[in-house]
Amino acid sequence: MGKEGKCISEVLDLFSQSIETPDAGGQDGDSGSEDEDDIEAQIRKEVEGLKPSSAKPRQFQAIRLDIPCVLFIRFDKSIDPEKLVHQICVDAHANPHRKRSRYIQRMTPVKSIRKTLSVDLEAFAREILKPHFHSGGGPKKFAIRPAIRSNQKFDRDSLIKSVASVVGPEHSVDLKNYDLIILVDVIKNVIGMSVAGSDYDKLKRYSLAELYKPAPSSQEAEPRQPTD
Repeated sequence: MGKEGKCISEVLDLFSQSIETPDAGGQDGDSGSEDEDDIEAQIRKEVEGLKPSSAKPRQFQAIRLDIPCVLFIRFDKSIDPEKLVHQICVDAHANPHRKRSRYIQRMTPVKSIRKTLSVDLEAFAREILKPHFHSGGGPKKFAIRPAIRSNQKFDRDSLIKSVASVVGPEHSVDLKNYDLIILVDVIKNVIGMSVAGSDYDKLKRYSLAELYKPAPSSQEAEPRQPTD
C-alpha cells in the first residue's frame, strides 16, 4: 500500500475513533444540497478504484482527487466536520506525545461545497456564515483565508472582497486577533467553505504534522555560547 492508501486508512480510522468520544458533536438536520450530491456523483464517475457501496451507510467515505497529496473525505450529514476536526486538533495540541497519525499533514474542514462554474458566491457565503455572524451575539472580529488550487475563475482578492461583503459592516477585520476565521478552499471545479475559531493558528492551522512535532529539548533550545 502506497502513502496515499495508508493516509486514507489512517484518516478514516482517526475520524471513526473520534466520533465515539462524547465531545465529537453532531449537527441537527440535513445541511447537504443537491449541488453537493451532484458533485459527489461527478467525482465518483471521474475517479477509479473506489470501493463498491455497501448496504450499510458509511459515516466517512474517501474520494481520490486527481491532485497530488489531496484527499477528500465525505462525511455523513449527521456529523459536523468543523467540530470534529477542531476536536481532533485540540486533543493533538493537549497530547502531542500521543501521536495518532503518521501520514496526515493537514486537515481542512469544509461545511459545504459547490461547483465553481455555477456557484453564487455571496449566496453560498450567507448560508455558511449565518450561524456565526447573523444569528445574534454582537459584533465579532474576523479574518478570511482563501486557498486556491488548479482554478482560474477565482482570484484571492476578489474572493476575499465578496465574502467580506456578506459578513457585514457590523463586524470588523482583524487578521491576527480574530474571533472567527473564514476558510475558503477552491480546488479545481469545487469550492468549499467553513468557519474556525480563535484558536485556529494556535492549533497550527489544523496541521497534525505540526501539532505532533516533538518540542525541542531544553539543550537544543538554549543558544550555544561562544568559546575561546
